[in-house]
Amino acid sequence: MTITQTVEIPNDRKIFLDLPMDLPVGKARITVTPQSSEYSIAIAFDDEAQKWYAQNNDIPIILEDNSLDTLINRLKLAVPEILEMNNKPYKEVKLIFKVESQAVMA
Repeated sequence: MTITQTVEIPNDRKIFLDLPMDLPVGKARITVTPQSSEYSIAIAFDDEAQKWYAQNNDIPIILEDNSLDTLINRLKLAVPEILEMNNKPYKEVKLIFKVESQAVMA
């Protein structure tokens, strides 16, 4: 028997489930799958290597590429796959890209 119930997690993180009376007594597994997972990915350009780098330790991922557009496209494909391999449940992934730059003044 599978019961699906959508609930909003309140600030106190306490959830009370109202289960049907015909549900068998015994052990049950409750799986929490966030509706959306949001990750900020830092992107920086290495002048010496002439490459773009992207990193996030929570996922965990680090990628490099010569092109910023190609790097972002690779991230869009790789992040859901890495989350799945690391057993991090999600229904939707929201990626926020933060491009870091450093200016050297002479």
